[in-house]
Amino acid sequence: MAELSVEIAGLRTEILTEDPEVVGVVRERYEGFVSPGTASWRIEMKTEAVPDPRPGGDVLLRRNGDGAQFAVRRGDFTGVLDIRRRSGMVTLCEAHEASIDSFLRIVYSLALVEVGGLVVHAASLVRHGRAYLFCGPSGSGKTTVARLSPDATLLSDELSIVRMSDKAARCHGTPFWGDFGRAGEDRAAPLVGIHFLHHSSRHTIEAVKPRQALERLLPNVVFFAREVDLTERVLNIAADVVETVPCFDLFFRRDAGFWEVIERA
Repeated sequence: MAELSVEIAGLRTEILTEDPEVVGVVRERYEGFVSPGTASWRIEMKTEAVPDPRPGGDVLLRRNGDGAQFAVRRGDFTGVLDIRRRSGMVTLCEAHEASIDSFLRIVYSLALVEVGGLVVHAASLVRHGRAYLFCGPSGSGKTTVARLSPDATLLSDELSIVRMSDKAARCHGTPFWGDFGRAGEDRAAPLVGIHFLHHSSRHTIEAVKPRQALERLLPNVVFFAREVDLTERVLNIAADVVETVPCFDLFFRRDAGFWEVIERA
């Protein structure tokens, strides 16, 4: 049984598998995030060929038994996660990068809630030691912002992680990439601004009040469970984030001049 650990946003997950292809995919896909040490979570991965694997599709996440266990299903994998024991197992149709990556996104979306964290559909960048979050649906410009910022450190162009601790927010790099096709750096910085993206012919920025910001942030939070207690915890974390971090509407065109209006805000 091979064992290797992946650490994302300070949360280390030990992956156990007997499949050498899974080992190879994890080592290559999460290079820079593979980290030895004591793990918070343990996930067993195995493969089992099926006649007609269907990668992608909707994720079904349903609570089982005593409330701590969740059954997870998608066209290309089935699994179980136990929040209390911080463990899980997944059967993959094949050792495919997209399947492993999707399952780990689900794991982290659940595991981070316990430590005051959220996975957010957003790009994030660090400039001068400070992190900035750029939110929006597909096509809003997240990857564009990342490409226009060669002097900034990329945390993610697709899925960013925000963690609250001692009434302060920090943004963490992730290996969960989008169109940019490159993992973020394994580092973190204080989050000083959340920006909701809008294409425009000029660069302007407008402050958004916390209540409005919460309404805009929530659709961008990646969370697959629908149980009331967990949804309430996610809502509370998101509310803390927008109360702590200044939020803005950012109207921008395709050049790096948007950083000037951000830094003047």
